[in-house]
Amino acid sequence: MNILNKEVFSEDDILEIINSRLEESINIEFKNANALSNDKNVKKEISKDITAFANSDGGIIFYGIDEKDHVANGLSFINGNIFTKEWLENTIISTIQQKIDNLRIFPVRFEDDFLKTIYVVKIPKSPNNPHINGDKKFYKRHNFQSVPMEEYEVRNSYLKERESLVYIEKVISEFIEENDTQYIFKIEVQIVNDGKFVSEKYKIGCDIKNACGLGIKYSEDNYSVTTKEPDGFKISTIKMVPLFPRELMNAMSFDIEIPKKEFDTIIENIKFIFFVFSKDTLQQDEMEVGKMLKELMEKI
Repeated sequence: MNILNKEVFSEDDILEIINSRLEESINIEFKNANALSNDKNVKKEISKDITAFANSDGGIIFYGIDEKDHVANGLSFINGNIFTKEWLENTIISTIQQKIDNLRIFPVRFEDDFLKTIYVVKIPKSPNNPHINGDKKFYKRHNFQSVPMEEYEVRNSYLKERESLVYIEKVISEFIEENDTQYIFKIEVQIVNDGKFVSEKYKIGCDIKNACGLGIKYSEDNYSVTTKEPDGFKISTIKMVPLFPRELMNAMSFDIEIPKKEFDTIIENIKFIFFVFSKDTLQQDEMEVGKMLKELMEKI
Protein backbone atom coordinates (compact mmCIF):
# COMPACT_ATOMS: atom_id res chain seq x y z
CA MET A 1 0.00 0.00 0.00
CA ASN A 2 1.44 3.34 -1.07
CA ILE A 3 0.15 5.53 1.73
CA LEU A 4 1.43 8.80 0.30
CA ASN A 5 -0.65 8.43 -2.88
CA LYS A 6 -3.93 7.45 -1.22
CA GLU A 7 -6.89 9.80 -1.56
CA VAL A 8 -9.29 7.95 0.78
CA PHE A 9 -8.58 6.30 4.13
CA SER A 10 -10.57 3.60 5.89
CA GLU A 11 -10.45 1.55 9.13
CA ASP A 12 -8.72 -1.24 7.20
CA ASP A 13 -6.03 1.18 5.98
CA ILE A 14 -5.30 2.31 9.54
CA LEU A 15 -5.15 -1.26 10.82
CA GLU A 16 -2.86 -2.28 7.98
CA ILE A 17 -0.50 0.56 8.91
CA ILE A 18 -0.30 -0.78 12.46
CA ASN A 19 -0.16 -4.48 11.57
CA SER A 20 2.55 -3.93 8.97
CA ARG A 21 4.55 -1.90 11.53
CA LEU A 22 4.93 1.01 9.16
CA GLU A 23 7.87 3.23 10.08
CA GLU A 24 7.89 6.98 10.38
CA SER A 25 9.95 8.78 7.78
CA ILE A 26 10.61 12.23 6.40
CA ASN A 27 7.08 12.04 4.90
CA ILE A 28 5.15 10.13 7.60
CA GLU A 29 4.57 10.81 11.29
CA PHE A 30 2.35 9.21 13.95
CA LYS A 31 0.80 11.14 16.84
CA ASN A 32 -1.20 9.76 19.76
CA ALA A 33 -4.37 11.32 21.21
CA ASN A 34 -2.39 13.67 23.47
CA ALA A 35 -1.13 15.53 20.37
CA LEU A 36 -4.50 17.32 20.13
CA SER A 37 -5.37 19.67 22.96
CA ASN A 38 -6.56 23.20 23.64
CA ASP A 39 -3.32 23.92 25.44
CA LYS A 40 -1.56 26.71 23.54
CA ASN A 41 1.79 24.88 23.61
CA VAL A 42 0.18 21.81 22.06
CA LYS A 43 -1.34 24.00 19.34
CA LYS A 44 2.13 25.41 18.65
CA GLU A 45 3.39 21.85 18.31
CA ILE A 46 0.63 21.09 15.79
CA SER A 47 1.62 24.11 13.71
CA LYS A 48 5.31 23.21 14.00
CA ASP A 49 4.74 19.73 12.58
CA ILE A 50 2.38 20.89 9.81
CA THR A 51 4.71 23.68 8.64
CA ALA A 52 7.72 21.36 8.72
CA PHE A 53 6.07 19.08 6.16
CA ALA A 54 4.89 21.99 4.01
CA ASN A 55 8.36 23.56 4.07
CA SER A 56 9.91 20.25 3.02
CA ASP A 57 8.58 17.57 0.68
CA GLY A 58 5.06 17.23 2.06
CA GLY A 59 3.67 14.14 3.76
CA ILE A 60 1.05 12.75 6.14
CA ILE A 61 0.49 13.06 9.88
CA PHE A 62 -1.72 10.42 11.52
CA TYR A 63 -3.34 11.78 14.68
CA GLY A 64 -4.57 8.82 16.72
CA ILE A 65 -1.84 6.26 16.01
CA ASP A 66 0.68 5.52 18.76
CA GLU A 67 4.32 4.85 17.90
CA LYS A 68 7.23 3.14 19.58
CA ASP A 69 10.75 3.68 18.28
CA HIS A 70 9.23 5.45 15.23
CA VAL A 71 7.09 2.39 14.31
CA ALA A 72 3.27 2.36 14.30
CA ASN A 73 2.37 0.55 17.51
CA GLY A 74 -1.36 0.84 18.18
CA LEU A 75 -4.52 2.89 18.16
CA SER A 76 -4.85 6.00 20.34
CA PHE A 77 -8.31 7.29 19.51
CA ILE A 78 -9.21 10.99 19.36
CA ASN A 79 -12.50 12.13 20.89
CA GLY A 80 -14.06 13.49 17.73
CA ASN A 81 -16.86 15.19 19.66
CA ILE A 82 -14.38 17.48 21.40
CA PHE A 83 -11.65 17.71 18.77
CA THR A 84 -13.68 17.95 15.59
CA LYS A 85 -12.37 18.20 12.04
CA GLU A 86 -13.37 21.88 12.11
CA TRP A 87 -11.41 22.38 15.35
CA LEU A 88 -8.29 20.92 13.75
CA GLU A 89 -8.77 22.99 10.58
CA ASN A 90 -9.20 26.20 12.60
CA THR A 91 -6.17 25.39 14.74
CA ILE A 92 -4.02 24.93 11.65
CA ILE A 93 -5.33 28.05 9.91
CA SER A 94 -5.03 30.28 13.00
CA THR A 95 -1.49 29.24 13.95
CA ILE A 96 0.24 29.15 10.55
CA GLN A 97 1.26 31.98 8.26
CA GLN A 98 0.74 31.97 5.31
CA LYS A 99 -2.10 29.55 4.59
CA ILE A 100 -1.08 26.16 3.20
CA ASP A 101 -3.13 25.49 0.08
CA ASN A 102 -4.54 22.03 -0.68
CA LEU A 103 -4.01 20.69 2.84
CA ARG A 104 -6.63 18.00 3.51
CA ILE A 105 -7.97 16.31 6.63
CA PHE A 106 -9.57 12.84 6.49
CA PRO A 107 -11.51 11.71 9.59
CA VAL A 108 -11.64 7.93 10.05
CA ARG A 109 -14.37 6.87 12.54
CA PHE A 110 -13.99 3.33 13.81
CA GLU A 111 -17.43 1.66 14.03
CA ASP A 112 -18.88 5.08 13.06
CA ASP A 113 -18.12 6.18 16.62
CA PHE A 114 -16.92 9.79 17.04
CA LEU A 115 -15.16 8.73 20.23
CA LYS A 116 -12.96 6.47 18.09
CA THR A 117 -11.60 8.98 15.60
CA ILE A 118 -8.33 9.01 13.67
CA TYR A 119 -7.37 12.15 11.72
CA VAL A 120 -5.25 11.75 8.63
CA VAL A 121 -3.73 15.12 7.67
CA LYS A 122 -2.28 15.18 4.17
CA ILE A 123 0.12 18.10 3.69
CA PRO A 124 1.43 19.08 0.25
CA LYS A 125 4.89 20.34 -0.52
CA SER A 126 4.03 24.02 -0.58
CA PRO A 127 5.11 26.29 -3.44
CA ASN A 128 4.52 29.21 -1.06
CA ASN A 129 7.04 28.19 1.60
CA PRO A 130 8.49 29.02 4.01
CA HIS A 131 5.52 28.91 6.38
CA ILE A 132 5.90 30.13 9.94
CA ASN A 133 4.38 28.32 12.93
CA GLY A 134 2.55 29.61 15.99
CA ASP A 135 5.83 30.12 17.81
CA LYS A 136 7.04 32.47 15.05
CA LYS A 137 9.67 29.98 13.91
CA PHE A 138 10.40 28.08 10.71
CA TYR A 139 10.66 24.29 10.67
CA LYS A 140 11.55 21.55 8.20
CA ARG A 141 11.55 17.74 8.20
CA HIS A 142 14.77 15.91 8.95
CA ASN A 143 14.60 12.11 9.21
CA PHE A 144 11.80 11.46 11.75
CA GLN A 145 11.66 14.94 13.21
CA SER A 146 10.55 18.51 12.71
CA VAL A 147 13.64 20.66 13.25
CA PRO A 148 14.30 24.41 13.02
CA MET A 149 15.40 25.73 9.65
CA GLU A 150 18.79 27.37 9.47
CA GLU A 151 18.83 31.11 8.83
CA TYR A 152 20.28 30.62 5.34
CA GLU A 153 17.56 28.10 4.48
CA VAL A 154 14.85 30.59 5.43
CA ARG A 155 16.59 33.32 3.46
CA ASN A 156 16.98 31.14 0.38
CA SER A 157 13.31 30.16 0.54
CA TYR A 158 12.27 33.80 0.57
CA LEU A 159 14.67 34.82 -2.17
CA LYS A 160 14.05 31.92 -4.51
CA GLU A 161 11.81 32.38 -7.50
CA ARG A 162 8.38 30.98 -6.71
CA GLU A 163 7.74 27.59 -8.19
CA SER A 164 6.85 27.91 -11.85
CA LEU A 165 3.51 26.46 -12.80
CA VAL A 166 3.66 27.36 -16.48
CA TYR A 167 2.58 24.54 -18.75
CA ILE A 168 1.35 23.95 -22.29
CA GLU A 169 -2.43 24.19 -22.41
CA LYS A 170 -3.04 23.52 -26.12
CA VAL A 171 -1.35 23.15 -29.50
CA ILE A 172 -3.40 24.49 -32.43
CA SER A 173 -2.80 23.67 -36.10
CA GLU A 174 -4.34 25.58 -38.99
CA PHE A 175 -4.21 25.10 -42.74
CA ILE A 176 -2.93 28.32 -44.34
CA GLU A 177 -2.56 27.71 -48.05
CA GLU A 178 -1.12 25.50 -50.75
CA ASN A 179 0.88 26.16 -53.87
CA ASP A 180 2.04 23.96 -56.73
CA THR A 181 4.48 21.96 -54.59
CA GLN A 182 3.59 22.22 -50.91
CA TYR A 183 1.02 22.65 -48.15
CA ILE A 184 1.56 25.34 -45.54
CA PHE A 185 0.26 25.08 -41.96
CA LYS A 186 0.44 27.33 -38.92
CA ILE A 187 1.31 25.84 -35.52
CA GLU A 188 0.41 27.81 -32.38
CA VAL A 189 1.26 26.92 -28.79
CA GLN A 190 -0.84 28.22 -25.90
CA ILE A 191 0.55 28.26 -22.37
CA VAL A 192 -1.07 28.98 -19.02
CA ASN A 193 0.24 30.07 -15.64
CA ASP A 194 -1.54 27.90 -13.08
CA GLY A 195 0.38 29.42 -10.15
CA LYS A 196 -0.25 32.35 -7.85
CA PHE A 197 2.69 34.47 -8.93
CA VAL A 198 3.72 36.26 -12.08
CA SER A 199 6.10 34.00 -14.01
CA GLU A 200 8.89 35.81 -15.82
CA LYS A 201 11.55 33.17 -16.34
CA TYR A 202 10.48 30.39 -18.67
CA LYS A 203 11.26 29.18 -22.17
CA ILE A 204 8.97 27.45 -24.67
CA GLY A 205 10.20 25.25 -27.47
CA CYS A 206 9.47 22.43 -29.86
CA ASP A 207 11.76 19.59 -30.84
CA ILE A 208 10.72 18.38 -34.31
CA LYS A 209 12.05 14.93 -35.22
CA ASN A 210 11.91 12.88 -38.44
CA ALA A 211 11.44 16.16 -40.29
CA CYS A 212 13.39 15.46 -43.47
CA GLY A 213 11.85 17.53 -46.29
CA LEU A 214 9.98 19.82 -43.91
CA GLY A 215 10.36 23.60 -44.18
CA ILE A 216 9.82 26.10 -41.40
CA LYS A 217 9.08 29.85 -41.36
CA TYR A 218 9.36 31.87 -38.16
CA SER A 219 10.12 35.34 -36.79
CA GLU A 220 13.85 35.70 -36.19
CA ASP A 221 13.08 38.45 -33.69
CA ASN A 222 11.17 36.02 -31.44
CA TYR A 223 12.58 32.54 -32.04
CA SER A 224 15.80 30.69 -32.64
CA VAL A 225 16.11 27.47 -34.63
CA THR A 226 18.81 24.88 -34.15
CA THR A 227 19.34 22.17 -36.76
CA LYS A 228 19.56 18.72 -35.22
CA GLU A 229 21.19 16.23 -37.56
CA PRO A 230 20.32 14.23 -39.43
CA ASP A 231 16.63 15.02 -39.88
CA GLY A 232 15.30 17.38 -37.25
CA PHE A 233 15.49 20.79 -35.68
CA LYS A 234 14.46 22.66 -32.55
CA ILE A 235 12.64 25.99 -32.37
CA SER A 236 12.48 27.93 -29.10
CA THR A 237 11.54 31.35 -27.79
CA ILE A 238 14.19 34.00 -27.18
CA LYS A 239 11.90 36.50 -25.46
CA MET A 240 10.02 36.06 -22.20
CA VAL A 241 6.79 37.94 -21.57
CA PRO A 242 5.55 38.09 -17.94
CA LEU A 243 2.71 35.62 -17.52
CA PHE A 244 0.19 36.50 -14.84
CA PRO A 245 -1.69 33.99 -12.65
CA ARG A 246 -4.40 32.13 -14.57
CA GLU A 247 -3.39 33.92 -17.77
CA LEU A 248 -3.63 32.01 -21.06
CA MET A 249 -1.30 33.22 -23.79
CA ASN A 250 -0.20 32.31 -27.31
CA ALA A 251 3.50 31.79 -26.65
CA MET A 252 4.75 30.37 -29.94
CA SER A 253 3.70 30.54 -33.58
CA PHE A 254 5.45 29.25 -36.68
CA ASP A 255 4.61 27.91 -40.13
CA ILE A 256 5.63 24.56 -41.55
CA GLU A 257 5.84 23.70 -45.23
CA ILE A 258 5.29 20.11 -46.32
CA PRO A 259 5.95 18.91 -49.90
CA LYS A 260 2.78 17.52 -51.43
CA LYS A 261 4.50 14.45 -52.84
CA GLU A 262 5.89 13.49 -49.44
CA PHE A 263 2.98 14.62 -47.28
CA ASP A 264 1.71 11.19 -46.23
CA THR A 265 5.19 9.88 -45.43
CA ILE A 266 6.20 12.96 -43.47
CA ILE A 267 3.11 13.22 -41.28
CA GLU A 268 3.24 9.49 -40.60
CA ASN A 269 6.73 9.69 -39.12
CA ILE A 270 7.15 13.23 -37.83
CA LYS A 271 7.25 13.88 -34.07
CA PHE A 272 6.59 17.17 -32.27
CA ILE A 273 7.86 17.29 -28.67
CA PHE A 274 6.93 20.55 -26.95
CA PHE A 275 8.73 21.65 -23.80
CA VAL A 276 8.63 24.28 -21.08
CA PHE A 277 11.83 25.21 -19.26
CA SER A 278 11.46 26.99 -15.93
CA LYS A 279 14.02 27.70 -13.24
CA ASP A 280 14.19 24.17 -11.83
CA THR A 281 12.08 22.00 -14.10
CA LEU A 282 11.64 20.75 -17.63
CA GLN A 283 8.21 19.61 -18.79
CA GLN A 284 7.91 17.73 -22.08
CA ASP A 285 4.86 16.56 -23.99
CA GLU A 286 4.70 14.83 -27.36
CA MET A 287 1.70 16.07 -29.32
CA GLU A 288 0.13 14.25 -32.25
CA VAL A 289 0.56 17.14 -34.66
CA GLY A 290 0.94 14.82 -37.63
CA LYS A 291 -2.49 13.37 -36.91
CA MET A 292 -3.92 16.87 -36.55
CA LEU A 293 -2.53 17.90 -39.96
CA LYS A 294 -3.94 14.79 -41.61
CA GLU A 295 -7.40 15.51 -40.18
CA LEU A 296 -7.19 19.08 -41.45
CA MET A 297 -6.44 17.91 -44.97
CA GLU A 298 -9.32 15.44 -44.90
CA LYS A 299 -11.71 18.34 -44.25
CA ILE A 300 -10.49 20.41 -47.20
